[in-house]
Amino acid sequence: MQQFDITVPTVGSFVVHAPGRYIKYMSGSNGGGDASLVLTPGAQGGNKIRLAPGFAYRVADDQPMPDSWTLQNAAGGAPIIGQVVIGNGKIDDSTVQGVVQMVDGGKVRALNNSAYSGYAGGPAGAGVYAQAQLWNPVGSNTRLVLESITSLGAQTTSAMLFTDSTAALATLAQAGQPKLLGGAAGVGQVRTGTVGATPPANPTVYVIGAVGGGLVQSSVKPNEPIVIPPGHGLLITGNVANNSTSQCFEWYEEPNV
Repeated sequence: MQQFDITVPTVGSFVVHAPGRYIKYMSGSNGGGDASLVLTPGAQGGNKIRLAPGFAYRVADDQPMPDSWTLQNAAGGAPIIGQVVIGNGKIDDSTVQGVVQMVDGGKVRALNNSAYSGYAGGPAGAGVYAQAQLWNPVGSNTRLVLESITSLGAQTTSAMLFTDSTAALATLAQAGQPKLLGGAAGVGQVRTGTVGATPPANPTVYVIGAVGGGLVQSSVKPNEPIVIPPGHGLLITGNVANNSTSQCFEWYEEPNV
């Protein structure tokens, strides 16, 4: 038995790539509306089942075992965030019989094309400071959940200052690259630019830096992720003028509910 986090959009499907005859909709919410799901067992063709939170369904033993389960928003309301348990056992109530394996949502997000990475190289320029940004466009209805950053600066004393921003940098380096190879690009954008003003001494979000010879590389994985709502960006500015900088972001995307 495995437990999975789910985010079922208003339109479209959320696929859980896990085999099993049994599924229990453990919990689900979309802010107070109808959180019912329509389930399709992967090997059952057009067979669809509607479940409310707390209810379960089991495919008969004389039917093929599903290799995955497709979940849809039954009422077409706000996106539903919750959990399901899938396997070949059975849960009769809130007491789990046997062992439930807690599964990291990272693989599920990658398989559902909601996990991304992106790279940007901030240019050097005389008298200006290089910048890179992970930007979430206005009106995207999606939030970016930033998990890690790898930063590379060309000066031994450089530091990278992290601040909130509400304007996109001028140059689009790339849209989010899917961790599901061959998947669709993400909503998040990695952008670059420069600024003439001296960066703030006290950044509003984070600061990283190092002292040493040659290139300076720092990797950041905050204790809690940095959440970027629509119309905001995480802006990274080097504090040494005429110094190029490179940033690699890793994040996932989910409905902004």
